[in-house]
Amino acid sequence: MNKIKIILLILSTVMLLSACEDPEKGKLDSRAMEYWRYKINKDFDKAYEYLSPGWRSTESKETFARRMSLSVVKWLSVKIKEKICSEKDLCVVVFEIVYEYRFKGGVGGEIQVPSEVKETWMMKGNVWYHVPIQSNIKQK
Repeated sequence: MNKIKIILLILSTVMLLSACEDPEKGKLDSRAMEYWRYKINKDFDKAYEYLSPGWRSTESKETFARRMSLSVVKWLSVKIKEKICSEKDLCVVVFEIVYEYRFKGGVGGEIQVPSEVKETWMMKGNVWYHVPIQSNIKQK
């Protein structure tokens, strides 16, 4: 009987702790994964909507979609590895990503590459947005 009480105590503690999690961080997981699913599926118009309003004011949807479609990588899978939140509305999300790299000119074919990507996400108006880092983007 004592074993049952201990198991019930452990289960109720776990349930209470999970209920205390910040619901906004759960929304971040959802938004970040949706953004990457759209990129993996090459639905760049929808992925664009996940970029911060400030970023969208500097790059049109058409320019973003064109830049994404010219990439020499094909994203295959993604999962969240960790989140580092310095403030309630500002987090860095670390993703484990697998992508396929296509060599230019068809030389060498394609290779699958595992990688880690860090992205900044901020909440504005109770919605999480990705804030791209300019230095990682090649302008053409």
